[in-house]
Amino acid sequence: MKKLFLFVLVAMLAAGSGFAQRDQRGPRDPAARLQKEIDNLTTELGLTKEQVTQVTPIISESQKKQSEAFAKLREAGGEIDRDQMRDQAMKLRADTDMKLKSVLTKDQFVKLRELRKKQMAERSKRGDQ
Repeated sequence: MKKLFLFVLVAMLAAGSGFAQRDQRGPRDPAARLQKEIDNLTTELGLTKEQVTQVTPIISESQKKQSEAFAKLREAGGEIDRDQMRDQAMKLRADTDMKLKSVLTKDQFVKLRELRKKQMAERSKRGDQ
């Protein structure tokens, strides 16, 4: 169950922001995380300049909501309810996907799904090590 939770949580973090830690996983600065995610999506999906303009606020909002939700759960003290965190992360990802779907072409959305599956698999593999 812990591995499943870790897998889902990391996947959600990758969708909106990439998991930001001090090591090689990425920057902690929200602006840098946003830029890294936009750059990655632009490269992987072939976003146009217009799409970048439309996608940026969607990803930014998602990162902000994600940070706020997880901060509230951590502030509650005691043991973190992992199921609640996972549920919130999955809901946020679904909301973000629906918003992105309206901006992306069908082919780009398929590529996004494939990219996320690949990222989830890579993070799951790291979690197992």
